[in-house]
Amino acid sequence: MKPAIALPLLGLAPLLGASDLLVKALGIALVALPLLSLFGLLLPVLRRALSGHALWFGALLLAGVLVGLAQLLMQAFAFELHRALGPFLALLALPCLLLVAIEPAGPGAGLRQGLLFAACALLLGALRELLGHASLLAHGEWLGLGALHWQAAADGLPLFASAPGGLILLGLLLALVRLKP
Repeated sequence: MKPAIALPLLGLAPLLGASDLLVKALGIALVALPLLSLFGLLLPVLRRALSGHALWFGALLLAGVLVGLAQLLMQAFAFELHRALGPFLALLALPCLLLVAIEPAGPGAGLRQGLLFAACALLLGALRELLGHASLLAHGEWLGLGALHWQAAADGLPLFASAPGGLILLGLLLALVRLKP
């Protein structure tokens, strides 16, 4: 069963709120990459043990456990960033569940999805911070990058720092990707 075109876009939902700063986008990318990779490695085991609705419930439980562990690790090692990301870390269960909807694509599917998610997060985070705040790596101290902060002399456009601006930029980026030469 191939997922509908709108289903893969649900996996990008955490990016709308968590990519207004490049540091937040980097943080969610650093959590999503190992999370999706590990989920992708455990999914074939889950598929062998469960089927039908039980597979979905098992996958939801597995995604919840992995996201919970990721949140605990982030609280322990990057508390300020964890607070800044808020509930968007929990939304990382959506890209995990997207892997269940896709036909079995091998053990590398989680890694591929994680790399794609991380690339989208970093690109969207950099664009939103540049356009919305006219800066780069603001609050870099959350990840130990405080000395790399750059601020433009002019102000940015606040629309791009908000969630609707993130949705607009994400739509433009997806349209550019789908544009045929």
